[in-house]
Amino acid sequence: MNKKKLIVIGIIAALIIAWRATIFRLSGMSSNSSNGASTGIVEKAISKVLDATNEAGITDSHPDDEKLAKAASLINAPLRKVVHATVYFVLALLLLAISRVIFGSKKYLLSCAVTILLCFIFAMTDEYHQTFVDGRTGQMLDVMIDTAGACVGVLLFSSYYLAWLLGKEHHAHSQKD
Repeated sequence: MNKKKLIVIGIIAALIIAWRATIFRLSGMSSNSSNGASTGIVEKAISKVLDATNEAGITDSHPDDEKLAKAASLINAPLRKVVHATVYFVLALLLLAISRVIFGSKKYLLSCAVTILLCFIFAMTDEYHQTFVDGRTGQMLDVMIDTAGACVGVLLFSSYYLAWLLGKEHHAHSQKD
C-alpha cells in the first residue's frame, strides 16, 4: 500500500472516530439537556425565518414567546428523528469511503452490506448507552431510523458509484471508436 493511500485511510479513519465520538457525546446528554438544546435551536431557527420573511415583505408578524415555544416543541420531535437518520447517513458515507480506498472496486457489495451492519451495530450500542443516561431510554425505533439513514447513505453512494462506473466504461468505449 502506498504512502498516499495510507494517509487517506488515516484521515477517513480519524473522521469516523471523531464522528462516532460526537454521536456518543450527544447520546450521553440527559434528556432535559438534549431536548432543551434541540428545542432552543428550533425556536431560534423559526424566529430567524420569521424575521427574514418579515424583512422580505412575505409576512408581517412575529408570534409571542409562548406560541414560538409551542411551535418549536411540535417541530422538535420529528426533527430529532431526521437528525438520527442524518447522523447515520454520514457515518455510512464515511465507512463506504474508507472501504472504497482499501478495497477499490473489489468486494463492493460486501462493503455495502458490512457498512449497513456496522451502522446497525453502532446504533444498537448507542441506544444501549442511552439506557445509562438520566432520563433517556434505548429505543428500537431509533435503531431502525438510524439504520434507514445508513441505508439511504449506501444507496446514494452506490448510485454515484454506479454512475461513475458507467461513465468510465462509456469513456473507455468512446476512446476505442
